[in-house]
Amino acid sequence: MPQGLEVQVLSHPPINMNLSELKDLPSPFYRVTAKAVIFDDQDQLLVGKGEEADDSWEMPGGGLEHDESIEDCIRRELAEELGAQVAEVGELMFVYRGRSVHGWMICRLAFAVKLKNFDFKFGDMKEAKFVTREEFMALDFAADEGTVKTKVDQLWPATA
Repeated sequence: MPQGLEVQVLSHPPINMNLSELKDLPSPFYRVTAKAVIFDDQDQLLVGKGEEADDSWEMPGGGLEHDESIEDCIRRELAEELGAQVAEVGELMFVYRGRSVHGWMICRLAFAVKLKNFDFKFGDMKEAKFVTREEFMALDFAADEGTVKTKVDQLWPATA
């Protein structure tokens, strides 16, 4: 270890810590969500607007419920949001984080998804559209979508 560098690692709060001090520690609570990465045949990505009044964009998908598989979560969320039927849930593409309006952290797992069709019947989303890479980067995403724009190169990898 470099001289003068002191590192303190806590695997758990110290035994002598009182409850009022625990509130100052970072919360380990994360809301886990499964997001769908859906492309059309023009290599455009599906994004949507929820029912929130702020008019911001988000990736389709939502919160994982207790005792629910990731695949079932994606199927349920896309049915609720878009009335869409999932043909296939593929591999995990990337993970990104955000902070909810309630203050807790959100861990978002983004999976490649194929739909049976694109005949949307809006429910929890009021609008959806397919966008190019450039359009994606220009969108105003919801605050809790956090760092999704940093994943643009994973969404549209460079072709050699």
